[in-house]
Amino acid sequence: MRKLLWIFKKIIFWDMIWFPLIKNTFLYSVWHKMNGNLANMLYGNPSSQMFVIWVTGTDGKTTTCNLIHHLIQTNLGNCVMVSTANIKFGDQTNFNDTKMTSLNVYDLNKLLAQAKNQGFNYAVIETSSHGLSQSRFEGISFSCGVLTNITPEHLDFHDNMEDYADTKKKLFINVLKNNLTNKLAVLPKDDEYGRKWLTEMIFDKQMDYGINLSSTLKAENIVEKLDHTTCEIRYLGKNYPLTLQLPAKFNVYNALAAISTGILVEIDMEKIIKSLEEFLPVDGRVNILNHKDIHYIVDFAHTPAALKSLLEYTKTTKWNGRVITLFGAPGLRDVYKRSEMGKIVDQLSDIVIVTEDDSQTESTYSIISQINEWITRKEGDNYFIQPTREYALKLALSLAQKNDIVILAGKGHEKFLLTNYGKTPRNDMDKLKEFLSI
Repeated sequence: MRKLLWIFKKIIFWDMIWFPLIKNTFLYSVWHKMNGNLANMLYGNPSSQMFVIWVTGTDGKTTTCNLIHHLIQTNLGNCVMVSTANIKFGDQTNFNDTKMTSLNVYDLNKLLAQAKNQGFNYAVIETSSHGLSQSRFEGISFSCGVLTNITPEHLDFHDNMEDYADTKKKLFINVLKNNLTNKLAVLPKDDEYGRKWLTEMIFDKQMDYGINLSSTLKAENIVEKLDHTTCEIRYLGKNYPLTLQLPAKFNVYNALAAISTGILVEIDMEKIIKSLEEFLPVDGRVNILNHKDIHYIVDFAHTPAALKSLLEYTKTTKWNGRVITLFGAPGLRDVYKRSEMGKIVDQLSDIVIVTEDDSQTESTYSIISQINEWITRKEGDNYFIQPTREYALKLALSLAQKNDIVILAGKGHEKFLLTNYGKTPRNDMDKLKEFLSI
């Protein structure tokens, strides 16, 4: 039934046409408040008896959630977590096959109730702008809000960047409205909106973090290697050396957000550093496979900012080889970002392969033509178009040479592809291992 409802909503363009017309109406607000109250009553309002940490932003939410969960799980006790990629009950990890960052209020309350009944006192919830806009968290307690960053995304759903940012801001407004003794927040100093909200909102306890600007918590002397990153964390006049088993500077930002949260929940700094150094990459987030002196990277990067960060990292760390980037853009949303993604990949890659990425009911060829708008090279000049992702991957493998870095971007952890012909089981890492006979 839920699958049929999802198909129906896609057919009538619910997210793009109808929802924006009703989302600010009185009846819509009343409907979701009623649903929230009903779900809370049905499951005994579990969030009010737990410390719930909410993570929002454009990029880095999933990794930040997993980092925070790891800190709490290893230092404070059992923690439940919901992210785009996975759902964790303590040390048990399950794949999130809903293709939704934010669960509906009934499913979320049910999950929190199960965790509470098993003695869990902490929860970490990844929070999308869609979920906040559609009031999927009505009636649920907000103990601490964490922001990763805000860059352009979902502007076909939101009116403009300010509307998108204001929707993210609802998370922190909900924290300020809670009935708890402390209202906590973690905000990035290097981000325009993070700096703005630090002055606009006053929390009982807050942490700001950054790399470029002066911050309460700051990372310095960052060294990016292909499979790890080293840096020094500066806090209250002391420096703490940190070696992350996560590559790229953007993961230093994710680690800073997690460290800030750990400080707010009063975990000792030495324990925070030790826990982070043990943390392994999340499925589908900069997963690296080295095979016969060629480096393969599978990543979920599907926004211009995420692609730019990923490619800048590979340019910094490559060994006299080329960067081969395979990517596409999803159908039925975020049309504006397609040409921008094409421009970024064209500028930062040696070889470009454009293919499909959840085209759904939109023409794959139409999406590719929009990506092509800002690609300056001609097809065949280290630029290839292969609409079928499986064949595009085979092409990338045939082009790869010793010391090259091959990037498979956009799908990350996902186990299926939404093509013009329906839902097809396919995972980039699984296919990569299959074609390499690993």
